[in-house]
Amino acid sequence: RYGTKCSGCLQGISPQDLVRKARDKVFHLNCFTCLVCRKQLSTGEELYVLDDNKFVCKNDYLSGKPLPDVHHGHGHH
Repeated sequence: RYGTKCSGCLQGISPQDLVRKARDKVFHLNCFTCLVCRKQLSTGEELYVLDDNKFVCKNDYLSGKPLPDVHHGHGHH
């Protein structure tokens, strides 16, 4: 049986789960959090998408804090 999968934890989403949608992806409420401060992001909130499934809230993005290790294409020479 095919169900929707959460793009954050990759587990199935059941009909009674609360979800957030971002772009064309669906997330459990608990999985849709800021990568830096872990606060739960709300649907209308301004946020920055780092990778497909990683988000940073506006405050953390603008604060200039170093972001957690997200691959920015730095290869080893």
